[in-house]
Amino acid sequence: MTGVWLVPAAIWLIAAVVLWAPVVADRRPEGEAHTLSLTVLLALALFTGNGIVAYAAVAVSAALHAHAALKWDRAATVAMALSAAGAFLAAIALWRGNGELAFIGSTAAMAMRVGLVPFHVGTARLADRFAGLQTQQLATTVGLMVAHLRFGVAVPLAYDLAPLFVRYGAVMTLAPALMAMVQRDLRGFYRNATVMHGGMLFAAMGAAGHGHLAAALMVMITTALAMAGVGLMVSALEARVGAVSLNGPGGYVRAFPRLAAAFLIFGGSGVAMPGTAGFIADDLMLHALWEESVIGTLLIIVGSATLAIATLVAYSKVFLGRPVSSLAPDLTVRERWVAVLLVVLLVWLGITPGVLLTPADSYLRAVAEVSMATLR
Repeated sequence: MTGVWLVPAAIWLIAAVVLWAPVVADRRPEGEAHTLSLTVLLALALFTGNGIVAYAAVAVSAALHAHAALKWDRAATVAMALSAAGAFLAAIALWRGNGELAFIGSTAAMAMRVGLVPFHVGTARLADRFAGLQTQQLATTVGLMVAHLRFGVAVPLAYDLAPLFVRYGAVMTLAPALMAMVQRDLRGFYRNATVMHGGMLFAAMGAAGHGHLAAALMVMITTALAMAGVGLMVSALEARVGAVSLNGPGGYVRAFPRLAAAFLIFGGSGVAMPGTAGFIADDLMLHALWEESVIGTLLIIVGSATLAIATLVAYSKVFLGRPVSSLAPDLTVRERWVAVLLVVLLVWLGITPGVLLTPADSYLRAVAEVSMATLR
């Protein structure tokens, strides 16, 4: 009975930190009402025991993201709107007792939100134009993933398509990782790192169809925390020095030592740095994928290694080299609090993952079994 409230509460708190991070760091009071609405909808999606309500809450969240993206990018608006339609389809399908259609709608919504190639345009444009909104939509995607694990995978179709989803997601990690290696600016690196993680999330979601629920959850949470941190640090650096070229002089570590350290930790966690949640997430995912596809597992390993190299190259080109000075300050107090909190969560989950994963695995399996029995 404890897990019924403890697990959703823990997931909600982690996702809420990611959701509020850009608002706190950027001091945007105009975003507080919007973010508060998303926080309530996220809680509704996580705490309800009704799949229809969960998907409806996720659909409204995606619609709010689509509205917020209107002034930034049309492609991002369309992507968020299509994700809302997919989640709404899942809610309607569950209401009519059609679990397989619910799975299709939920999968389509996830593909749009995580940035899976070729449905990645909206997510990529958000990463390019407004990392804060991309961070927030990634936070509410945690609610969509949990809804998918609780109510979407409880059908034979999810089991049958698991190997295909794993292989496709694995393939779609490699191209963005290679693209991250040849980017000319830091924003391009962040964009391709985001899309690369979309492939990993889709592969993990596919593995969930064969029962690897906790692995998929951990990959989702880690991606939200790590990529939120990378996006916020990229935006913080650009706010101080303008667009950052990877062919420039570099040397920003002396001017912005805290920012440089935070960027390295967040980037490292995204590529399985030991001692962080990224290491645990990759370990769980690789064990899960090995059971589904050896080739897919190898592709994920190569993609992760490639992105790790790209991360180190980006860090060295931006922060190392001949030191340069700047009149702009290092991370502000608000930015420091956000960075520290995200790092603490990544390290906490990396050192004591069982605190969340053990009860979460039991909770998700119990709910999925109930959902399966209901659909039958």
